[in-house]
Amino acid sequence: MGLITWTEALETNQPEIDEQHKNLIDAFNSLHEAMARGRGREQVSKTLLFLTNYTVQHFRQEEAIMDQAGYPDAPRHKLMHHGLVVRLSALMKDYVVAPATLTGSTLDFLEGWLVEHIQAEDFRLATYLRERG
Repeated sequence: MGLITWTEALETNQPEIDEQHKNLIDAFNSLHEAMARGRGREQVSKTLLFLTNYTVQHFRQEEAIMDQAGYPDAPRHKLMHHGLVVRLSALMKDYVVAPATLTGSTLDFLEGWLVEHIQAEDFRLATYLRERG
């Protein structure tokens, strides 16, 4: 588990999407730092809520791009988005009740999901968008 560093390996070369991905990574890193520094339940909760809300906003915008471009893999991609939103919502609810539910393994999951999703799914979308001009 660690902070995510933005590198060329995460660039889709779609400026709007890349900027949002950088913001997601910043939000994840803020959550990681808040937990690592023991900033307290309120700060961790606030950061987790921001990450959850920003993720939902990003997914909506990315899905609108898919729909406008007629992306053929949109249903599967949207299903992945939905799965993460459900997981983040459950995590937020669990954290409110029992802060100990937000663990290193949870952060590992979020880090892995974010990096893998960008490098696989979002790269496929970006390739499709570039091919369509």
